[in-house]
Order: sequence, then structure tokens, then C-alpha cells
Amino acid sequence: MLRLRIGLIMQVIGYRTARSLHCSARTPRGATKTERTAFRKLKTEIKQLDDSRPISIFTSSHSISSNFTSPRSTRCSSPSTPSGILSPTGTGDSHLQWEERQGQWLRRRRLDGAINRVPMGFYQKVWKILQKCHGLSIAGYVLPSSTTSEMTEGEIKFAVHVESVLNHVPQPEYRQLLVEAIMVLMLVADMEIPSIGGIIHIDRIVHMANDLFQQDQRSNGANEYFLEKDPATGICNFFYDSAPSGSYGTMTYLSKAVVTYVQDFLPSSSCLMQ
Repeated sequence: MLRLRIGLIMQVIGYRTARSLHCSARTPRGATKTERTAFRKLKTEIKQLDDSRPISIFTSSHSISSNFTSPRSTRCSSPSTPSGILSPTGTGDSHLQWEERQGQWLRRRRLDGAINRVPMGFYQKVWKILQKCHGLSIAGYVLPSSTTSEMTEGEIKFAVHVESVLNHVPQPEYRQLLVEAIMVLMLVADMEIPSIGGIIHIDRIVHMANDLFQQDQRSNGANEYFLEKDPATGICNFFYDSAPSGSYGTMTYLSKAVVTYVQDFLPSSSCLMQ
């Protein structure tokens, strides 16, 4: 982590407070008068914070390595597998099990995105990706390949520059999906090929993965509740809440989307990704 955006962290605190009080993050009706007053105070403090001025906390990679697990190494199974699809109108133990699992990965991504957490060596690998394309487009902002001639891969200035582009994404959970997509793109960039394209639109890759996810969910009988999209990003809420690993995990769909996106630059014998 390089910088903290206090406003986003306060929002996450608000979400977690609402969850612990079993009430809405907007209108905590289930809370007591004291709790409602504290919650309103928290929301006021959030509004007074300026997200555009993050606090720098330059720290060694060793000190944070034990606090972060790469999404690829996470062992939790995806709640989006066909056997895990439960009706929101169901009753009994199955409904309680769904309620307990619901939101687990959405909260994880929201927290990681809010504190700007990325995998070890993430920025160095972004530098290598830029050497094989013309640039990365994230939320309408382009990180040009010329950056690699201006800064070295291990330079802190480069890492801060990459992070500043990612910070244009207001939704922390969507930002984290973009980070996951870049991680998959790293695997392609590591192949012995001279180029992987021109300007690579990371948002487009994420939306392609989301579309593939929804297609599979429909084919497995998922109802409209599970296919509901976040109006701000157009991403299926259930996709946000799916584990990275597993045959129905986000990394599986992101891998398919990346291969489809750059397939014209891949050798014919390397089109299969695990």
C-alpha cells in the first residue's frame, strides 16, 4: 500500500457498522437512537473528507507481505457455483446459509479497493506489461507505454503514478476487479511474444468477463435477483461477490476475457490458459 484514501475507508467503516447493526447503510432504521446518532455523525464526517488528497504511507514490501493474500491463492470456493445458487425467497437452513455467505467477497473487494491493496510486485509487472503494448486504459485514463522510458520499474514514482490512475475509479470493489484483470494480463505479458496489442482497455476486459459470467449463470437457471447489476458500473453484483478461484470464480472469467481480447497476438499453441 502506498497511499490511504481516508474517505473510502470511512465509507467501508459505514458499511461494516450498518452490517453489524443489521440495518441499511443509508437509513439505519433498526438501530437505537444512540446508534442512529452515531451513524449520522459518521456519515457527516465522510462527507467532510476529501478523497482527492490521500495520505502517503510509504512502507517496505516486507512489512505488508504477511497481511495480503493474492486472489489467485485464496482457497475459498465461489458462491456462484451451480450447487451454491439458492433462491432469495427460500426458507429453512439453505436460506440461512446463503445469508451467511452473501456479501463475503464483495466486502473483501470493497475493503481491499478502499485501502489500495495490490499484490506483491504488482507495479513492477505493470511496467513490463507497458513494454508490450501502447498503454493501459483504466476508467477513461490512459497509462502510456512511454512511462517506462521515463521511470524505472522499481521506482516509487512509477508505482504512485499507476496508483493515481487506479484511484480515478470511485467504486473500490470495481477498482479491485480491475486489479485482478491486470494480474491476468500479466500472465500473458510474461509469454515470449513481442506485443499484446495497442491500447488495452482494462474496463472492457472486466465487462467481457462479467458478460461470460452472466451467460453461465443464466444457463444454470439463475433468476434475475442474481443477475442484478450495479447501476454505477454495470457489473453483476453477484460477480462482485464471487471468489476469485474455482471454475465459476472471477479469475476464470477474467482469463477467458483476456485471451479473447489479445488472441490476435497469441501464438496458436498458447491459447489455453489454466
